[in-house]
Formats: sequence, C-alpha cells, structure tokens
Amino acid sequence: MDELLELLNNVEDTYERFVLGVIAYVKIEGNEKKIDMIKNFIIEHPEALSSDILEFITEKTGFFESVNRHNRMKKESAMM
Repeated sequence: MDELLELLNNVEDTYERFVLGVIAYVKIEGNEKKIDMIKNFIIEHPEALSSDILEFITEKTGFFESVNRHNRMKKESAMM
C-alpha cells in the first residue's frame, strides 16, 4: 500500500481527493488484489495524469461492480 500511495502522490497533477479515493477503493473488501494492477499501470505509464488513472480504474478493474457490492453490503448491515 505504501508503494501505491507514493506512486499516486507523484502523479503530475495529483490532488488529495484523488489519492484518498483510490486508496479507499482498494481498501474495499475484495479489491486488495487490484493494488498491483493499479501500481503496474502507473509504472508503465509514468506520464499518466490522475484522469488517465481514474479512467483505467473505472474501466479495467470492475470498479462499479465493487462499489455497488460494497454499498449493498453496507445497506444490508445497517438494516439489521
């Protein structure tokens, strides 16, 4: 996680909410394995801007499925 954090903070147009959003995403249960995928993308595309990285995450990592599953689980546990 530290390496990902460092990579995110070194993106040319990085900003706090971008970094926090990516970190929050990979902390969702079941997304831990996506850390390496995101790190590899940043390493292979050193010129990538935050928008490029966010596009990769939302298109390539099952972002919406993960977030929907996480939100559904939160809602179900709140109803208990």
